[in-house]
Amino acid sequence: MRLRLLAVAGLALFLSGCSLFMRSIEKPTAQVRGVSVTSAALIGVKGELSLDVSNPNAFGVPLQSIDWQLSVGGSRAATGQVELSQTIPAKGVAPVTTSLTILAGDAAALGIVLANGARNYELAARLTFSTKIGPLTVDVRHTGTLGGTGGVLGQARALGL
Repeated sequence: MRLRLLAVAGLALFLSGCSLFMRSIEKPTAQVRGVSVTSAALIGVKGELSLDVSNPNAFGVPLQSIDWQLSVGGSRAATGQVELSQTIPAKGVAPVTTSLTILAGDAAALGIVLANGARNYELAARLTFSTKIGPLTVDVRHTGTLGGTGGVLGQARALGL
């Protein structure tokens, strides 16, 4: 009986300790600085995603990956995943810049939407951080307007993308 009581007390202490540890990890936050198209070719379009990631914790948190979906004019333009290995410093903010690749099939559909005059975009991203208690995810949504008809955006349309 005494052994059973000791086991129950030990389990309760363990679970309360896990609960305290879980509460001590705060979710990082992210703010989109920009989404841009950097190059266009017949095989697809390349772009760039720039974020500022804030870590409220007293320890660094490794950013493992970003899953993203880009919609233009209300239509899904492309999705992708980028694997990363960047640690966001304790109580700090780190710039994170990664490439976005839009393959030819998605780029062709995007070209049609752009040709019809759509410029508004929405980016939905999920950042996955690696922690000692398992993956931690943060969702980010951002809307904006793509640049004018010149530059890389114009090149993409000229290539039929």
